[in-house]
Amino acid sequence: MTDTHVTVRRSQSGFTLAETLLASVLGAMMLSALALTTYGFTHTLDYMEESAGVNNDADPVLRRMTNEIREAWLVEKPAEKTLDVMDGAGNVSEYSVHDGALWVERPNGDMGKIYEEFEDFVMDVQTVERKREGPVLQHDGIFYEVTTSGAASTVVAAGSSQSIALAFVAPAVPDDVPGQPADDEQLQSVEASVFDLPIAFVNAAGNKKIDFTLYESWAPGKARPLSDPLAMVAINGTSFPAAVSDGAGGWVAPSTTSPVALSKPLTPGVGYTLVIRPEGSSDRVVLKAVAVAPAPSLDEVSKLASGTWSLQPYQVPFDVKGPWSVSSTSVVDVISMVTLTAYPTNRPLQQRSAAVLSQAVSDDPWLGVVPGEQAP
Repeated sequence: MTDTHVTVRRSQSGFTLAETLLASVLGAMMLSALALTTYGFTHTLDYMEESAGVNNDADPVLRRMTNEIREAWLVEKPAEKTLDVMDGAGNVSEYSVHDGALWVERPNGDMGKIYEEFEDFVMDVQTVERKREGPVLQHDGIFYEVTTSGAASTVVAAGSSQSIALAFVAPAVPDDVPGQPADDEQLQSVEASVFDLPIAFVNAAGNKKIDFTLYESWAPGKARPLSDPLAMVAINGTSFPAAVSDGAGGWVAPSTTSPVALSKPLTPGVGYTLVIRPEGSSDRVVLKAVAVAPAPSLDEVSKLASGTWSLQPYQVPFDVKGPWSVSSTSVVDVISMVTLTAYPTNRPLQQRSAAVLSQAVSDDPWLGVVPGEQAP
């Protein structure tokens, strides 16, 4: 008789109930410890953040505002508690403090409260100076003047073969104009209208007229005509004061000036020469002059005699008047830095600052952005 043994093999293996219960208990213990540790950590972190004020509602508000300020095209502060932040497209977001809260109004008109429960919210700004070309300013009056001091004498042109030349320079900057302050502006235009001259006339024989002719000088301040005449007027000599003999073969210096109307646009910074010549063969022109030694290098006086110009050791006091215009500069203080300070109720203050990059990139006053300018 043969015994037959049948081996039964389990088709699946697994944990016993005891193993499962043990694993569950151990896992629960570990999770409980982890949860307790996490709770303690987060509670401590919350406490530390609350003590430092970093979890106050002001922090995300300050972050967002400073980000917008930093990337703004232009920032303006129209009121103490109002800040306008403009982007490159010209859209303006307005931040304002009123009714106990900080409000924002977006370009589309949406408005909302973004922060409250504070004692104060301060918007401090720093500014930088920006310059732009202003309007051209118009003036009318004396723009060139020669003044003298000392004993008065005379310089005389006798007959049509002699002439007297007076040099002057059209002003290029305001400092060249009598009575104007020195600055960085430039004259845009100058026009001679009237020459005030200390002149007298000796009526002898001939045409009785005096020619006043304007030329460009061969060099600034030099009384020597260059090229063709620019303008000319002939005036009857008898319309000027009569020259008075000094009893010693000479003439008394004229004590007053007479206006000579001669209109011509001039170029700023260019030298000119006014030539005065009697037309009559025996007539004389007498000008007041003051001796200068050595002869001046500017505001020269020259005399034409025997076909040759010769520099005279004199200066003639005269002026030139007419309309002139000058550039101007507009100066604007624009915001370059904003500091925002929140004073939460019963909590430490929070503060953030941001530079307006469109202003901070250069210290040159002609760069940066000013109100009214659009982004390229």
